[in-house]
Order: sequence, then structure tokens, then C-alpha cells
Amino acid sequence: MQITQSIYIVSGSEYDQLGNVYAIRGKHGIALIDSGEETAAPVIEASLERWGMGDLPVTHLLLTHGHMDHAGCAAYFQRKGALIYVHEGDAHLLREGGFPEDTTPYGEGYIYPPCEPDVILHDRDVVEFEDFRLKVWSLPGHTDGSVFYLMQERCDGFPKAYGRGSADSAAPSDGYEVLFTGDTFSYDRDCGEDHILLCWKGSPDYDAAKLRKSFEYACQTFYPEVILSGHGTPYLGGDGNAVIRAAARKFLNEYR
Repeated sequence: MQITQSIYIVSGSEYDQLGNVYAIRGKHGIALIDSGEETAAPVIEASLERWGMGDLPVTHLLLTHGHMDHAGCAAYFQRKGALIYVHEGDAHLLREGGFPEDTTPYGEGYIYPPCEPDVILHDRDVVEFEDFRLKVWSLPGHTDGSVFYLMQERCDGFPKAYGRGSADSAAPSDGYEVLFTGDTFSYDRDCGEDHILLCWKGSPDYDAAKLRKSFEYACQTFYPEVILSGHGTPYLGGDGNAVIRAAARKFLNEYR
């Protein structure tokens, strides 16, 4: 499914897979945002082929966090030449290949093939991929290393941006902002009246106090036109800050 001029969703619930995977199409390669479960690799590659990207290499894989439904194919794409990016707080999950059942109250293990990250990310880092720049924002709580990626997307043939613009934004007048939110929260138009899915609380490093601070910060910082989350459906409605504030309210009501 093509979402914007340069961004496609290439795995997720529409493909009977857990965890959304987004592809940013460059002139010479592809950057993936997350990689889905270990079983998602053939689905991702078939989707890239379907959209005419089968001949382009996956050169970058940017992880929103280190859970198995987002990092499960990291080792696979690394073997094929991709650089693996993860925040310092979740680097150990890649090295360990997830976490075993005795570390979560749910009594289930979440294991995937381990790999050594190529690039360790920190708050406010910028990842450059061809003509694209993605700014890294550390928002812990779901995991210690959960991040948002904020990207300015050109809009040839798409509506121009409106709204305030996010903090430290350099969005051009003929572009708009795309925010990849991972599992901190997800937007799903088929989920209830508010369309918000809150993150899973079963991770060994889940921290409600950190997550509350992350939501408070996100409400004050981000004003994207497009939100692409780790599960659910794309938000293309323009007022992304309203979605973030709805997620924060739901968290305060349900995750005390």
C-alpha cells in the first residue's frame, strides 16, 4: 500500500503479519522502518517487488524499538547488506535476540535471531538516507529504547502541510511532516471511538512513569500531518497533534 509519495507499508496486519513495516523509497535504495516478525521477510520482499522496488537494495533498517514483532527480521536484512539502527536503550535486545519467558509476567518468550547493531542511536540524532533526513526522538516507557522518527516529506502531487509544525522542524512550505511512532501508541481507524491503541505493558522494561513523561513531551512537541504507527492503520488526517493528545488522555485514564 502506498501511503505518501515516498512511503509504502510493506508488511503488517493487512498481510497477516504482526507489526507494521514501512519502506521509504529512495533513488538507489530502500530504508525500512521496523522489520516485523521473523516470518515477515518474504512478505516484505514480495511487497517491494509488487511496488516496483524489487531491484533496489534495502540499505537502512531503522528500528522504533527492539521487540520481536519489529526487529524480527533485522538479522536477515543485515546479512543482505542493510545497516541496522537502534536506540542505545534497546541495543541489548538485538544482541540477545529478544527476551525469554521468565522475564515477563505474561509467561511467554519473545525471541528472534540476534544481531549486532551497526549504528547506536541517541536522542536528537539525525539519520540521513539519500535525500531524506529522519530525526530521532527518545520516548521511553514501552521499552527503554523506544523512539519516534520525524521526517519531512516532499509533497509533489499531495496536499501542502498545514498546522504549527513540530519542534525543531525545518519542513519546507511545499512539504509535510511524517511521524513514525512505533508502539508508544498506535492509530487504528477500526478501533473504538478514539481510534487509539495503547502499547503492550508486558515488556520487562515497561515503565508507566517514563511513558507518562513521554506522552507529555510528545503533546508539546509534535504536530505532524501523517502518523505511521507500529500497528493499526495510517493516519492521514492532517492534525496529528490531536491524535497524540487523544493517546495521552487514554493513557492517563487507563494506564495509571
